[in-house]
Amino acid sequence: MDPAEDKGKLEDTPLVVDKASDTTTSSPRFQNPWPSWYRPTRAEVWEHLQWGEDADSTIQLATSHLCDQAPPGPAQGGLLPNFNDIANWPDSNGAKATRLLSIEKPDFSFDISKTAEAKVTWLGHASSLVQLPPLDGSVGSRPIRCLFDPIFSMRCSPSQSAGPIRSYPPPCAVEDLPGIDVVFISHNHYDHLDLDTIMAISKQSRDTVHFFVPLGNQRLLVESGIPKERVTEMDWWDCAHLSCTANQEVGDKKRELKIWCTPAQHNSGRLGVEANSTLWSSWYIQHPGSNSSDSRPYKVYCAGDTGFQYHSSPKWPPSPSSNSQDAGDDDEKAPPCPAFEWIRDRLGPPDLLLLPVWVGATFTYLRSFVPLPDWISPFPRHTGGVSGANHMPPWDAVRVLKLMTARGPDKAEAEKGVAYRPVAVAMHWGTFVTDPVEVFKTLGQLEWACMIQGVQFARSLPVLKPEEEGLTNPCFLALNHGESVEI
Repeated sequence: MDPAEDKGKLEDTPLVVDKASDTTTSSPRFQNPWPSWYRPTRAEVWEHLQWGEDADSTIQLATSHLCDQAPPGPAQGGLLPNFNDIANWPDSNGAKATRLLSIEKPDFSFDISKTAEAKVTWLGHASSLVQLPPLDGSVGSRPIRCLFDPIFSMRCSPSQSAGPIRSYPPPCAVEDLPGIDVVFISHNHYDHLDLDTIMAISKQSRDTVHFFVPLGNQRLLVESGIPKERVTEMDWWDCAHLSCTANQEVGDKKRELKIWCTPAQHNSGRLGVEANSTLWSSWYIQHPGSNSSDSRPYKVYCAGDTGFQYHSSPKWPPSPSSNSQDAGDDDEKAPPCPAFEWIRDRLGPPDLLLLPVWVGATFTYLRSFVPLPDWISPFPRHTGGVSGANHMPPWDAVRVLKLMTARGPDKAEAEKGVAYRPVAVAMHWGTFVTDPVEVFKTLGQLEWACMIQGVQFARSLPVLKPEEEGLTNPCFLALNHGESVEI
């Protein structure tokens, strides 16, 4: 390509990756280094099992919103989830779940003149596309496109013939995606590292895409056919810099995207025998902001798959029907995970947070093999608190949002009157569900947790009224599949 033709447009020029040093490890196993990583005993697990009809009152909270809208038709030319009773429209559980959580055709357009900071599109489960303004600030350049934990397969399993299956199909195909620049993988569980999807993206965006993975995960991608130079492997707290070849400098600052591999509390493994032989992580991205010399960096945090705290009481958290709204989080047997506070203190409060709000798909998949209603099913449910050290439920996701954004803008930004209104987008939910009630519970529990903890819950980003400008209260969004929000 003629250098004179290079205008920094990412269609022609991939981002340049600069990582300070190569990171290697000789450790055969990784482990969570905090006392918050608590594994309950068999007796404690038994105490958290539940049989019979689900009496969670947040289910009614979620379904109460159906009264606010007229029932739409069951088919409007779009995709529908695969619930057995969806034909019994509009009052079956499957129909209600479809009305509360729909599938939209994604809109990947990005208008740099209108989108101030970022555009995020939820693609189902833990997959999100975050588009950020071009580094050169040119209206003619396209945005930087970052894809997190993409999975477009119908099953998250070694085989597409068995294993947890999506009730909500992908809102689009890989071929429908715009050109991708960066793919972030949080760990190697099948619902987060889907090789079929990875290979399709590598083919579709072969001229631009670069993959970032935690320690030990590069080998799987390279053995699958991804060029090694396209995969950057990182340890916790490693930092990489991405820049455009036609980069600009504002003052003495180089305009680049900074990427940190940050801690998470989880585990890894694909076949069991290699459990925890590769690292898991979250990701933190800092965009330089607009071209003006006094612009404020924009920060994105994706938690990947992570826990926060084990909760010993089967009655945790408080529900709308309970007499007390005190969750007793400070009196637990195990402390909360300190990683989120460390990330905030070291890198600053993020502006956009992608936070998981539900458990994994394996347990509910196993329950689906017993085709009996809950009131006679011998296969129990388990509470969200018993697995909270590994998968944070909605209540803890709201706690993490408040914790990571508690400091607000720094003193210099506050003196400039810089607005700081963080936004969280719920992910890792509502996709690999086997029962529509799971949709109700997630939405209801998230809304209830926001209500009690003083966070705004919304299904789309609210437009601020003039008198609300400058508010710093965070907002937690639960988007539809394929839905986008511009921030």
